[in-house]
Amino acid sequence: MAKVTSKEIVKKSFIIISGLAFFWFSASSVIEMITKPATPSVNQSQGEDSSAEALLKKEVKGYELVLEKEPDNRFALEKLVEIQLQLRNLQAALPLTEKLVKLDPQNTRYQQVLKIIKQGLAQEKSQTQPPINSPNNNEENKEK
Repeated sequence: MAKVTSKEIVKKSFIIISGLAFFWFSASSVIEMITKPATPSVNQSQGEDSSAEALLKKEVKGYELVLEKEPDNRFALEKLVEIQLQLRNLQAALPLTEKLVKLDPQNTRYQQVLKIIKQGLAQEKSQTQPPINSPNNNEENKEK
């Protein structure tokens, strides 16, 4: 029978302890996934939305600083347009996109984005104005 050295005992103990630790952490994470709901609550998602919006606004400030130093920086202009569109701020994206088109008139992508922004602004404007033949307008016209 072979003599077992203390070195071998330490190695085997380390392997067993490592295996048990691996099993424990794997099992605990699986149990946690099963017991906790996967969807965040309404409050958490609202907090994430506001933090994402705050992060986007920080990025806007950073790119605006770049544009103060380099007004024709196309990368900063593109990123600002992208962020303003994510924030659904078409009014702010319009002059930036117009500047991009002015800097690179051959770029069809800029022209397409400008066209889409203008369509979106027109659509917003038509939604905020009351229809011409609305009952309120007809009554006002009759009184005159």
